[in-house]
Amino acid sequence: ASALSMMKSSYMFLCLLLALESVASTTTFFTTREKRIETWSKANEAAAAPIVLSRIKNTSLVCTGGESPDQRRIVHPLFFSSSMAALAGCSHVLCIKRFQVYNAMMTGNIIGFGVALAEGNMSEAKFRLSLLGSFFSGTICARSLQSRSLCKDNKHHKVVAPLAFGMFAIADRIPENHKKKLVLLSAAFGLVYATANHTLNATITQLMTGHITKLGAAISDRVGSANRCFNSGTVTSFSILASFTIGCALGARIFLAVGQEKPIFTIIGAIYAVLLLLFRG
Repeated sequence: ASALSMMKSSYMFLCLLLALESVASTTTFFTTREKRIETWSKANEAAAAPIVLSRIKNTSLVCTGGESPDQRRIVHPLFFSSSMAALAGCSHVLCIKRFQVYNAMMTGNIIGFGVALAEGNMSEAKFRLSLLGSFFSGTICARSLQSRSLCKDNKHHKVVAPLAFGMFAIADRIPENHKKKLVLLSAAFGLVYATANHTLNATITQLMTGHITKLGAAISDRVGSANRCFNSGTVTSFSILASFTIGCALGARIFLAVGQEKPIFTIIGAIYAVLLLLFRG
């Protein structure tokens, strides 16, 4: 019965990703159309048709990428960022439900570290510091792999993807009461999200405060401006927020369905790996 529940939860998550792909494609169609109209208008004024053609190609819904098939991205950036946000929400909920810590979000651990220092709880302070250090190490590893990649299409994802999957799988095999499990999970999340954030040009998908701020500013600008169109950044923030919320709800359902002893992070790591392999910016 528990194995069947895990299969159902995995199937639900895959259906969510497919739904996000449909939403991303539809949203991008309308955003791209507005960009094309605006770009062509400017082109007629400046008589710069060749430049306009290249810009339209860059904002096209069909991702053509580089000169060779290996340079072409398979999934759209909006789908990739939305999927990473959904996985982040799901992971946050699972971590807080199972371990009472946020392994993929370091703000809570910094607060816990400060409180532990103030209360003189050195054991808790060291534990929080170890989570911060492991996440930091994951980001350093991601940046190091990226800087050593001489290709512009992020081929280092082929290294990051199996490495991240292996880290999640190993962490699942460590007993629940061992702090090494949480340290390894934090390092894996640091590796994955540093890679994703760099690929998405610094778009953060595991933290929502910035996206809420951006949406508030966009709504204010739209109300007080003659330009009634949202830009692509606003659409991205809205999609990330919606996906993150759905991921949180799904994470809670998964936790209730599979409990605490199932290798759910192995499945999450596999989905991370597939997304990284399919998207190279």
